[in-house]
Amino acid sequence: MAQDLPVTYKPSQYSSAARDDDGALILANHATGAIGVVPADEAATAAAALRPATTTDGPLAGVLRDLAHGGFLVPSTVDEHEAVRASYLARYVAPNLHLILMPTEQCNLRCVYCYESFVRGEMSAEVQDGIRRLVERQRGLRRLTISWFGGEPLLAPEIVVGLTGDLRRHCEARGITFICGATTNGTLLTPELAERLIGAGVKTFQISLDGLEHHHDAHRRGPDGEPSHAQIIDNLRALARTDLDFSVSIRHNVDAANIGTTRDFYRALSTDFGADERFTTDVKTIGQWGGPNDDDLAVCTGHATYRALVDVKQHALDVGFRPSHATRMLEPNGAACYAADPRSFVVGPEGRLYKCTVELDYHDRNIVGQLNQDGSMDLDWDKMALWCETDGMRPGTKCSGCSLGAACHGAVCPKEWMDERECACPDEKHAISRTLKLVRRARQPA
Repeated sequence: MAQDLPVTYKPSQYSSAARDDDGALILANHATGAIGVVPADEAATAAAALRPATTTDGPLAGVLRDLAHGGFLVPSTVDEHEAVRASYLARYVAPNLHLILMPTEQCNLRCVYCYESFVRGEMSAEVQDGIRRLVERQRGLRRLTISWFGGEPLLAPEIVVGLTGDLRRHCEARGITFICGATTNGTLLTPELAERLIGAGVKTFQISLDGLEHHHDAHRRGPDGEPSHAQIIDNLRALARTDLDFSVSIRHNVDAANIGTTRDFYRALSTDFGADERFTTDVKTIGQWGGPNDDDLAVCTGHATYRALVDVKQHALDVGFRPSHATRMLEPNGAACYAADPRSFVVGPEGRLYKCTVELDYHDRNIVGQLNQDGSMDLDWDKMALWCETDGMRPGTKCSGCSLGAACHGAVCPKEWMDERECACPDEKHAISRTLKLVRRARQPA
């Protein structure tokens, strides 16, 4: 009788590691999503097994067995690259649908870095019917994700409340997971409207606060320069006083003017929200996204910025705020843009289908189709391919040998991939050691 050959193991090519101050080894595998901490007394053994070109004979025991369980060690015969590429291509047949819905393109603010033109008004009843029927036509659907966007989506509250309720009830009746959130500036999120939205099924909100009041109001103001900070804070305080089931990600958009005051900003914010687990924080640099003020923006760039962003997240954690997306960008496909997902569509008020919320109809390549009232979609698959077949994992590209390749596939921004010689990397890659230390701390009990 033939005997099984002994299994040998090699380090996964999709792992990142960092030594913490206590000597522990923090690990993340971007192909499996596993995150772990090897205690200091076993860190040397683990690090030795994970060195490139190292082979470890099985059977494994102790910490080495744990590493194999998390995918940090894989059988030497496994073609990880092919497995990761297959998982990326599987998105075409995934039983999920993501719709980014624009109930209106109008907005009550004129943020200095905004790129939108506010051309169209409210979504028509025919387009709303088309959205309902599009969902009804899906066979084998397991998860529906609705993201309300604008303009300012709460300028059309009846559409948001009504359509959310209809889609939630459809999913509940069929055992389909329903996830719904809204990106809103927060000025219209009154206690009364918040209760209606949350009751309908809008459970998550992303709301921008660009630092302390004077910084925020310099960025995010009304058409005639009206401030917005005080109204947003009042609405968030009212929301915090309720026992409603929701989560708010407070997005801090930073530039050269406000990045140095983040510690003071989070300290002030923590007075009202730091002890409430329903409130989390995120930070992004403002960009030159095609708006009329692009040349005047004090954008932050360079490697020092990536390290500073982790420090900003650490400031938030210091006063009690969990990061909104502490691990998502490190997970399989987690850093790939929604625009690269063939099961994700932006639906404009007139039923036009887009892939990217930054390009909208400013570039013809982003207009990938039209949603009909019967729920069918007329798609231009040549244009779809420009966005969805963006894959920097081809041999010879910078992404093919990158440990974060399983997380982003070179598709962190398909728009950049088309416009630039090569796509930028996820911010986390440039400060991976600091990021892993932050993730470890964020996952520790309070």
